[in-house]
Amino acid sequence: MKEKKITADSVWQEYQKDLNFKEDLDLFDKTKQHHNFFLGRQWEGLNAPDLEKPVLNFVKRVVNYLISVLMVNDIAVNLTGAEGEEEFLGQIRGEIENVNEKTRFRAKLRRIIKNTAIEGDGAIYVRYDADTKAVDSEIINNTNIVFGDKTSAEIERQPYIILVKQMAEEVFEQQFPDVQEDAVYTDDHRDPSITVLIRFYKKNGSVHFIQTTQHNVLTEETDTGQKLYPVAFINWEAVRDCCHGIGAVETIVPNQIAVNKLWAMALLYQKNNAFPKVFVDKTKLDKWNSSPGAVMGVIGNPNDAVATSFRPHDMASQLMSIVDKTIAYTKDFMGANDAALGNVNPTNTSAIIALQKTAVAPLDLQKQALYQFVEDYALIVCDVIRAHYGIRTAVIDGEIVYIDYRNIGDNAKLTVDIGQSEYWSESAQIQTLDNLFTKGIIDDALVYLENIPDRVMPNKNKIIEDIRRRQQEEDEEELTEEVLYDETV
Repeated sequence: MKEKKITADSVWQEYQKDLNFKEDLDLFDKTKQHHNFFLGRQWEGLNAPDLEKPVLNFVKRVVNYLISVLMVNDIAVNLTGAEGEEEFLGQIRGEIENVNEKTRFRAKLRRIIKNTAIEGDGAIYVRYDADTKAVDSEIINNTNIVFGDKTSAEIERQPYIILVKQMAEEVFEQQFPDVQEDAVYTDDHRDPSITVLIRFYKKNGSVHFIQTTQHNVLTEETDTGQKLYPVAFINWEAVRDCCHGIGAVETIVPNQIAVNKLWAMALLYQKNNAFPKVFVDKTKLDKWNSSPGAVMGVIGNPNDAVATSFRPHDMASQLMSIVDKTIAYTKDFMGANDAALGNVNPTNTSAIIALQKTAVAPLDLQKQALYQFVEDYALIVCDVIRAHYGIRTAVIDGEIVYIDYRNIGDNAKLTVDIGQSEYWSESAQIQTLDNLFTKGIIDDALVYLENIPDRVMPNKNKIIEDIRRRQQEEDEEELTEEVLYDETV
């Protein structure tokens, strides 16, 4: 079967098909609404100038709590491979850590968790920057990623992936001065912009890409040399037979709307009925004037002009009770109860800790999804390094050596461990080593130092070299003494 050629028009048709799919899901409007609710813009679009518009924003409180629970303090990459490759794997691990620092991955991860909780999806695009000759990354919104198979969120099983970028007309003309493409207005951009599509697909075991607009091919089909798609993707709550998930905000938006409406009605009632109403006898007094010292003419006895004053009944207390219970139940069902948020009197510490652990337990699925997302990201970074770094120099023990990054993955197995107490952490590894050394199970100082993480002791190689030098001198002295002894005998 003849392979179908990829053109600008074919990529644009795939993009238009995905737009229809997202419109059917109401993804664009929901994403905008959920971000607005998080930011407190919860009355946007309502035309009611006489109505008070209060916001009791418990959505933001819940989302911030979920982010704080899921966001790990540190991320450690542990590489294992064939025997004798420890030094090479150590360099790869150091390069991945260097990429994380330069690209501020940890800060981006917090934003991705936030997007996932609000939108339902989170994604990051890892690419090689030819100008800086280093790995770079950027966050991708769920509305700007197109899946070839819309029934699955598994990246590596996709027939293709398209990343959508809205590029300002001036920026586009600078990067592609020879391409004629008209800028248009979009719903999310006030200024006219040009839609740029980057389509990734696999061919002969390698990832290829083509960059297009609606009418032009900006970059011809190119082999990246990578084996993995350069996108890591995560759902907050997976939806059956759909690539897009559901976020935490979507489930509590109706509750937030109900609370705001009830509170608005309560304010309106108090505004209209907080002060007593004055009733007058119009047969004796034409109109009431409340100005101080005002003169009013009456017919007959002025004492009979004012009939009575009337104060309406107080608002039903059940209304405030419903508001309080709606907020409390919502936070409780989302795991953000008072114990988890710290809004309790610490009279029983053990009970508070137990309640906090119980509240975090329902988020275990999201935690596992986050760990898998970080592992996918690290695998992609490793794949990009292997495909583009080639042979580079590095300094080891004060000497310049050459490292061939193209050998990554030949014998190495990459595993990613998250630095928390339930999982692998550097502090736990050091404590274990200390216990083994103290109990005499490890009696060699070299073995102890070689297993200490590099980041904890950056100059450990110099210490190891010094110990080896002293051991060699001691061995030579012992050998000299044995030779002298044999000659004497």
